[in-house]
Amino acid sequence: MEKIDLGIKGKKVIVTASSKGIGFATAKRFVEEGAEVIISSHDEKNLILAYEKLKTIGKVHYVTADLTKADDVAKLIDEGYKMLNGLDIFVYNTGSPKPGDLMTLTDEDWRNAFNLLLMSAVVAVREAGKRMEKDGRIILATSFTLKQPMDNLDLSNVVRLSLAGLIKVASRELGPKGILVNGIMQGWTLTDRLKEVVKNRAKNENKTEEQVIDEVTRDIPLRRFGTPEEVANVIIFLASSLATYVNGVLIPVDGGAIRATL
Repeated sequence: MEKIDLGIKGKKVIVTASSKGIGFATAKRFVEEGAEVIISSHDEKNLILAYEKLKTIGKVHYVTADLTKADDVAKLIDEGYKMLNGLDIFVYNTGSPKPGDLMTLTDEDWRNAFNLLLMSAVVAVREAGKRMEKDGRIILATSFTLKQPMDNLDLSNVVRLSLAGLIKVASRELGPKGILVNGIMQGWTLTDRLKEVVKNRAKNENKTEEQVIDEVTRDIPLRRFGTPEEVANVIIFLASSLATYVNGVLIPVDGGAIRATL
């Protein structure tokens, strides 16, 4: 079968939190499509391991950045822009905050979640938007908790919701420049973090991991977890020449887990 040209070859791309999981899968797909990509992470060891894997496929560079620090985020965009000699596509991805509920989470927990999930995205979108020309793309990976809150994930339930506002505001303000801003709401995705969650829950509840997986996926119509590659493919679509009139939207990538109609 002839490969479809997605219009990504030669594009200059930055992907945050991309040493593992969804971020790595996304960076890999961009490299496979012929883009020049900068990956980032706060963990330099994991970042170098990811770089070593990706450089055998195509053009890739790395910049160490801690998304809880606004200065690091701004530095990542600035250094990345200079290294690439331009910026066409920016993908914001980040790890998850700690679990917990309203009565047990501390003020510090909330401040850390704000810095990780929202302030880093605000700085990143602003700095990327300054440097992009017409046909630029900004894509934010959020979570299906924006539409369906999950028990014991209050930080994600509350703080990530602000990203919906950021996406809509940025899409309207950057749209006249020809820059598209969109997001995805990924559901249960089989990353290292999810594997750890399953393992810990099985231990705490004296169940097998298979039992825990069955319980969680029972509410997913497809009856399985998604893969990082499946999430990455939707991000690639939003960055491609197939999505030139998609702006200011959040696309669920959750196997149908969100119960809301709208």
